[in-house]
Amino acid sequence: MEKILLISNMYPSKKYKHYGVFVQNTASILKNNGYQVDVSALKKKDSKLGKLGGYLSFYIKSIFLCLFHHYDYLYAHYISHCALLIKIIKKLKPSIKVIVNVHGNDVVPEDAHDEKFIPLVKSTLPLIDLCIVPSSYYQKVMMEQYGLNEDKIKIFPSGGINFDVFQEIENAKEKLHLDPNKKCIGYIGRYEKRKGWEVFLKAISLLENVEQYQIVMVGVGEDEEKANVLIQEYHLENVIKKYPMQTQKELALFYSAIDIFCFPTYRKSDSLGLVGLEAMACGCIVIASNMAGPTSYIKNQENGFFFKPRDGKDLNQKIEDILSMNEHQIKEIKDHAYQTAKAYDVNDISQNLVDIFNGI
Repeated sequence: MEKILLISNMYPSKKYKHYGVFVQNTASILKNNGYQVDVSALKKKDSKLGKLGGYLSFYIKSIFLCLFHHYDYLYAHYISHCALLIKIIKKLKPSIKVIVNVHGNDVVPEDAHDEKFIPLVKSTLPLIDLCIVPSSYYQKVMMEQYGLNEDKIKIFPSGGINFDVFQEIENAKEKLHLDPNKKCIGYIGRYEKRKGWEVFLKAISLLENVEQYQIVMVGVGEDEEKANVLIQEYHLENVIKKYPMQTQKELALFYSAIDIFCFPTYRKSDSLGLVGLEAMACGCIVIASNMAGPTSYIKNQENGFFFKPRDGKDLNQKIEDILSMNEHQIKEIKDHAYQTAKAYDVNDISQNLVDIFNGI
């Protein structure tokens, strides 16, 4: 049995249940297909001190496992914050095969803080045997910006969609104590920079007769208090229902209750956007920013809709357009969306990840 050491600075926790869940999914896929997988991962921390202690523990555990166990593969998620570990482990174990899975601002920097890691990333890439990317968008990034040959890059969509979990649930609105006769418009994601929560709130504030709809926001994050202030400024306190981040099973219930799902991120580092696909699998009509990862699977006005990034007025217009559609038009969009999500079914794509490892 071949052994894998998976290292990552992203992994789900009790508070951040959806954070890095795709990393957890890849570990499960490999375990279910006969690999022995040990995981050394850092869960999200809120304080600087917590992050410092977390990284120290993460590094020590990873090196300890490497020193006292034999591994055939080092599988590193999020290369910028694992680069030093990759270098150390490769020096300690020169024969280990290194596979990196890039995800976001580890290779597509959003600001100066991200930029400072790029030289480290570039100096680490010569040590790798293979790079896994979530989408064709990121394949292009790794070829054009980092000079990787196409034969060194494989596409695997962030663990895929588990249709045993993400499926449309009957009477979801009633189960969440929402009015089944009112349309529900929702945002699910972290309250962080460039996630677009403020764009969503702007769009909702412009809705005509907003009180006739149900607005749902699910998530946590460092900017949540800023979101609360903006909700008050827009006088939406009695309109919006806020919930903390949920488990995957609980998220399926929320997606099923939401008629129009807004994915307003304007992060150029959004490599795929699994939330959009999860929403499609559960029967939502998805409106996404016309950039980055979602452009890999959304076809405008066919299986979803695009709006101009950071433009709350344009998002509002797209919401209004969907609200004016007839049932036949809505069903057609939903059917196409479901088929799109089905192409990412974990049961169908799991073999792709196994083949990647087997092919090295």
